[in-house]
Amino acid sequence: MMMLTGAKLAPSDAPPPEFTWREFAVFLLTVAAEIEHSLMVQYLYAGWSLGGPQVPEEHHEAVAKWRQIILGIAKEEMGHLATVQNVIRFLGAPLALDREDYPWDSVLAPYPFALERLTRATLAKYIVTESPETWPDDVSVAERKEIEKLAAGPDKMNVNRVGALYKKLIELVGDPSKLASSEFHPESYPTQSSWDEYARGYGKGARGSSVAGTTKTPDVLVMRAASRADAVAALTAIAEQGEAPNKAAAQDDESSHFRRFLAIFRHFPKDGEWEATLPVPSNPVAPGLPATEGQAQIEDAEAGKWANVFNIRYRMLLSYLAHSHSSPGEGGLTRRQGIVINRMFGEMYTLRAVASVLSRLPLNVAGEQKAAAPFQMPYSLQLPESDAAFWRLHIDLLTACRALLEDKVICKGEHAEYAATLLSLDAKASEEMRLYAGASTVRTGVRRSKEGA
Repeated sequence: MMMLTGAKLAPSDAPPPEFTWREFAVFLLTVAAEIEHSLMVQYLYAGWSLGGPQVPEEHHEAVAKWRQIILGIAKEEMGHLATVQNVIRFLGAPLALDREDYPWDSVLAPYPFALERLTRATLAKYIVTESPETWPDDVSVAERKEIEKLAAGPDKMNVNRVGALYKKLIELVGDPSKLASSEFHPESYPTQSSWDEYARGYGKGARGSSVAGTTKTPDVLVMRAASRADAVAALTAIAEQGEAPNKAAAQDDESSHFRRFLAIFRHFPKDGEWEATLPVPSNPVAPGLPATEGQAQIEDAEAGKWANVFNIRYRMLLSYLAHSHSSPGEGGLTRRQGIVINRMFGEMYTLRAVASVLSRLPLNVAGEQKAAAPFQMPYSLQLPESDAAFWRLHIDLLTACRALLEDKVICKGEHAEYAATLLSLDAKASEEMRLYAGASTVRTGVRRSKEGA
């Protein structure tokens, strides 16, 4: 990803060199999409690391609650990612699904990307990343210093607020002198994802679970844009859900990502007290490419196969996400978007299940650490150009996954029963997809409009 070294977010009368205001807006939105994608993945990894037989019985309920809160935040980050994609489409730009390591010299990215188990230090990074410009009164000077010191780590890195990026985006998109109305594409509205499609089951505070009474949390936000005001409102909503900028929200432990991470931090065990997480490594890597510095190679044979399965399912999730933003079919017929969204949510649960399998398998022969979800990006995110081509891509990925699940290492392993179940489900899915690939539309309704959405 191209990045501006030392890019300035302060107001300016001219865009940075080599940019128009539109290109700069698309650039910032692309960075925002990468950040939301990266935060979603890191929060999932941290949430999945919680729990295990080493957790004292008296702390089981608290750990279950923390896990549910963090996984709920990850779901909300997926909503943020979808909303940013909608605004990108509104500006007539291609989707931004990539996710690279964060540049070390940019004021735009929060901190270097890392898959890590949950600790006080990782919580501190999350808190600073999601923090408002002015911290609430109930955070003492001493507590803030402790959090910022832990977030910076031994290398004393600078952790940047995501809110600063969104503030710049809101100012830029909302300024007619910089972005004329002609730069917007309201005709992209039918290709944008909607709240109804993404947030099914997670609205009105219910994020898919009632663990420990987590019922007041905000809704998953997926907002579309048909006007400048819509785009500004969408970006503002994302910023507010992360930061809780107003005083009332700042005092509510479930109102924002910042407050929820802070609440966990205040009760999370300090080093040596007791262990809340499984012994998973940082930055696990599936067999294939060798691990580089800072990565942990998954060497156990069975765990390695399941890690490869995980990476394919992760690619499938991204492919479904891209497919959900594809153009409607011809003749005013609606796309199979509901089917695609359903598949995408199904893959989220499959990823969680495969991650659970990995956490029960050793990382290597030493057996001291457990394997974990590698979340490696696919070799390419080049997207198909037609609905039928998308379905063929999904079928190809299922075929590649089948070869792994039928491997004797998995078939004779301790998780063979789950592999057989997944193979059966995938076979049915492939059969349906072959039918879908024969046409790009389905006669189930009219093309969506803003009024009918």
